Amino acid sequence: MALISPGLQLSVTDESQYVPGAVGSVPLVILATAQDKTNPAGATALGTTKANAGKLQAYASQRELVSAFGYPSFQQSSAGTALHGDERNEYGLMAAYSALGIGNRVYAIRADIDLAQLEATSNRPTGTVADGTYWLDLLDTNWGINEWDASAGVFNTVTPAVITDALQYTNVGGINTPKPSVGEIGSYAVVLNPAGTGGFSSSVWYTFKKLTSNAWEVVGSRPWQADHATIRGTTSSPVIASASPAAAITINGTPVTVGSTSVTKSLADVVTAINAASITGVTARAVNSKLEILATDLATGDEVVIADSAQTPLATLGIVAGTYKAPTATYGSYVAIPAWRSTDTTPRPSGSVFFKTSAIGGGADIVIKKYSAGTGTWTTQAAPLYNHPNNAIFNLDPTAGGFNIAAGTLYVRYDVTDGTVGDFKPYYRRVAGATKITGNAAASVNPFTVSDAFTITVTSIGTSNLTTYSITLSSTGLANFAAAIQAANIPELTVSADITAKTITLTHKYGGDITLTNVTGTPVADAGFDTTIAGVQANAAGAFELTNWSPLAYTYSVNEPTQDPVDGTLWYYGSATDVDIMINTTTGWMGYKNETNDARGYNLSLTDDNGVIVSASKPTTQVSGSALAAGDLWLDTSDLENWPALYRFSSTTWVKIDNTDQIGQNGIIFADARWGTAGTVDPVSGSLPTITDLLSSDYLDLDAPDYRLYPRGTLLFNTRRSGYNVKRFVSNYFSEANFPDDSLPTVANAWVSASGLKDNGSMYAGHQAQRHMVVSALKAALDGNTAVREDQYAFNLIAAPGYQELIANMVALNNDRQNTAFIIGDTPFRLAPNTIDLINWSNNTDNATGLTTNDPYLGVYYPGAAQTNDVQGNTIVVPASHVALRTFLHSDNISYQWFAPAGTRRGLVDNANSVGYIDAMTGEYNPIGVNQGLRDSLYENKINPITNLPGIGLVVWGQKTRNPFASAMDRVNVARLVNYIRTILASVGNGFLFEPNDKITRDQLKTIISGAVNDLVSKRGVYDYLVVCDDSNNTPTRIARNELYVDIAIEPMKDVEFIYIPIRLYNPGGIKQLGA
Repeated sequence: MALISPGLQLSVTDESQYVPGAVGSVPLVILATAQDKTNPAGATALGTTKANAGKLQAYASQRELVSAFGYPSFQQSSAGTALHGDERNEYGLMAAYSALGIGNRVYAIRADIDLAQLEATSNRPTGTVADGTYWLDLLDTNWGINEWDASAGVFNTVTPAVITDALQYTNVGGINTPKPSVGEIGSYAVVLNPAGTGGFSSSVWYTFKKLTSNAWEVVGSRPWQADHATIRGTTSSPVIASASPAAAITINGTPVTVGSTSVTKSLADVVTAINAASITGVTARAVNSKLEILATDLATGDEVVIADSAQTPLATLGIVAGTYKAPTATYGSYVAIPAWRSTDTTPRPSGSVFFKTSAIGGGADIVIKKYSAGTGTWTTQAAPLYNHPNNAIFNLDPTAGGFNIAAGTLYVRYDVTDGTVGDFKPYYRRVAGATKITGNAAASVNPFTVSDAFTITVTSIGTSNLTTYSITLSSTGLANFAAAIQAANIPELTVSADITAKTITLTHKYGGDITLTNVTGTPVADAGFDTTIAGVQANAAGAFELTNWSPLAYTYSVNEPTQDPVDGTLWYYGSATDVDIMINTTTGWMGYKNETNDARGYNLSLTDDNGVIVSASKPTTQVSGSALAAGDLWLDTSDLENWPALYRFSSTTWVKIDNTDQIGQNGIIFADARWGTAGTVDPVSGSLPTITDLLSSDYLDLDAPDYRLYPRGTLLFNTRRSGYNVKRFVSNYFSEANFPDDSLPTVANAWVSASGLKDNGSMYAGHQAQRHMVVSALKAALDGNTAVREDQYAFNLIAAPGYQELIANMVALNNDRQNTAFIIGDTPFRLAPNTIDLINWSNNTDNATGLTTNDPYLGVYYPGAAQTNDVQGNTIVVPASHVALRTFLHSDNISYQWFAPAGTRRGLVDNANSVGYIDAMTGEYNPIGVNQGLRDSLYENKINPITNLPGIGLVVWGQKTRNPFASAMDRVNVARLVNYIRTILASVGNGFLFEPNDKITRDQLKTIISGAVNDLVSKRGVYDYLVVCDDSNNTPTRIARNELYVDIAIEPMKDVEFIYIPIRLYNPGGIKQLGA
């Protein structure tokens, strides 16, 4: 700004650009852990939550790291033996923890996978049960059914069949009833499905299978009564002789002629005559050639009074004249056992039922438990039985009328329909205190009709009796409705009308029940009271009960309840012996034993009845001891590393099946084919389909492979039902969206194989399946993260400890970041210390499991395993990068990153006590010394040894990169020097962007760069250098394109790796002569 009046103006031009000094090394660690771990403070380790999976995070201390991730977890057997090489071990977290022991920052990305879900188990995963869930425990529940035997004069306790399978019952008139195909004649059953349809469908009904058919009837109902004989004749095939007058009897006062004056009458004639008389509630039938007379409660006096009226036909029929009560069902406690003997006042016939309602004395004990998420336990709840809410209220709170019944209190109501039939229904106390119910808004402020009438029935304090009041409306208004109730002076009740809201509120001051019953018209509904309101229920008579009790929502099972797992939940089905194999035929995939003439001419129905023979040694017979049959299959369990190692018997010898052959008749494909023999089995809670059942089933799931794509004779290894792989739970998998043109199965949820197939078409199995899941998740976390590619996050080392499969992904990341970091790569845990195996892995000889990436910014270390101690002091085995990463940091702390992180000065290992490998067959850790010959082989194949030097200890003894050709970049120190130069020059160059492209700018830039490289010379990173930035490399054409060129030539420092000390031997005096 120009000065207008006298004054002083100062200006400052900043020409002090410089290159910042080197900062300490910071690694990026890609890792996997269990999900939702607990940290040392007992809180959820937030770094392990699903919400934070895949995010780039930074940690400045070991304490901060374990707060975010918990302590590194390493698996042990039940006996406490370390499981070395287990795919659930948290190698990356342990390496990051070790690195922070000498560093001050680590970046970390956690993969979106829960290592805990990869635990081998035959138990299918389930979801977490919601807090407060109620469970009817079918194992501990006693149903209280006692059937009367009149002949013996005793009650026999009956255990009913408990039916929970929807395929075994149907809903008839709102009652879930067993299907005719279920159960035996004369048996009892309880059907559990409280969420059925119908007015009382949430009741649980006791049913009985009729004596004369396969039909089921509710115990105590009239059809049930009509199936049990009230009177049984004792004469077989009676004949009524002709007589005059004709033989006749009376039943409940109705005359019945059972004889004739001219001909004899058979039993069938007698049955016809009785039924033709149409006696109310009475029928007859012939059973086992004897007469049975049946009666229901419709019969006069609930009984049959029978006598001779002409001749003596009753004697002929084997019946004694008299009064016989109809069969019945009744309820009572252990002190109210019915008096039904023939000597009692009211004897009952056999088949009558007594429901004992008290747990004392072996009666009904409906065991309902409640789940607490806080404690993770189920607690049995008190659930006494009462036949009506008023009895429940009186017994649970006799002095306050229900006011003191706590919310959550349970009771079980029996005979819900008030019909003396077998049913029960659990209730819970919705709220404590007064019962206050507000109706829905009425249609208008004048919704009623004059002279409409209704009754109000209320419970009272100190009694189980009910009191009923009659109300007649004299006006149409809501206020009049309330006034009419107030005029009845009901002590327990208050009522109010909200004219604005057009609602009526009824309150039972003492927490009792209110029942509203229409007498004339529909005033109850007009007042807005119906079952859409919480606390309003319709009873069997059609009245409306206003109550603080509500039907209990509960689940039921023999075992503790579970829920479906969350979508995406993994299950490592660890069984190596469960194998379902199908075979391709001319018509499609078939159960293995269903094919009688396969492509080899074998009759597979003769093969082992158990399916695949599972054995660690070559079988000589089938499992049953029978001779082997052509086509028998053998799974060799001695070779789990190459599972499934399958063989087919060819009448004389076992022939190995090539798991990589998907095109030949003797080949095999691996795919999901089916879960069971039909699409009706729940994959989570249903019984596990047996392999033997599958052998003779041709059922296929909708996603099974198309048989037409494979030759006849090809085997289909069903990965859905077979074990030793990882499956993922997918809800509603078999849906219209996924299979729009198919007929969908009953059960839509499915386990879908997740561990997948190798490039050669064989399946990942065992620990390889587990590993593939982890590797896939790690790759997804790294490749999908955008933040890690941003310049603002400064790290110069990258490692994925334990997962050499991520090397290519880490190289790709480094390329995206302009190669400003160095990658520390692993070799496999199970890579044995022999030259052939090392060469094969280093050169990816099998095109499948070896190292496929070469890059100058990558270093690989061997042996693949090192032994150390975890945070808790347990002996563990860690990958080579665990050792190398800390060694790099140690080297950078005492020197610079362009010094070789190797040798006795900077390559000493302080976070392991031995190195070795894991035996692929035994899983045991074998320490080795890495001798000179092995070190030579490693170095020739660009793998850096970690060895044990006598008197020194473990040391990194190499610094080669995986540079694909010979150059200075084939050494770690040079590659990291270039990493550093790339980083500082990017910073310097950015400061000159948009500056004038003239000599001043070029000279400034050259000066700064020369100073930076000169600093590298002084710090032993560079021998010599040359920086050119003038008119010679910045031509007018380049300047016109807005380009500025700086050409830099450097001679990087070489490390000493080979020391040659030739020694010559001379005779005495010879050395002196050399000096002359």
